[in-house]
Amino acid sequence: MLDITELEPKIANAAKLMEMLSQPVRLRLLCILLEGEQSVLSLAASAKLSQPAMSHHLKKLRDAELVETRREGQTIYYSLKGTEVAQVLELLHRLYCA
Repeated sequence: MLDITELEPKIANAAKLMEMLSQPVRLRLLCILLEGEQSVLSLAASAKLSQPAMSHHLKKLRDAELVETRREGQTIYYSLKGTEVAQVLELLHRLYCA
């Protein structure tokens, strides 16, 4: 028998990921990052976002722990955090983009 109590944290994590993916701009940013690490400027150019909009969406993705950052001088680079996000994005790509 399935113990739903044990699944609660996993369900919460899956729901958090789905919430982030449900917003088209954030989904677009994550798809861009699926190709590899990107600087903020490169992400903004690829996603065609203003600086304030970019900051807003990247903060949401950081808070959801879906992306991680590293700094090199004054440049901040973003990448996907963990393999689960990449696996879900790859599945979505196969289903809807290929």
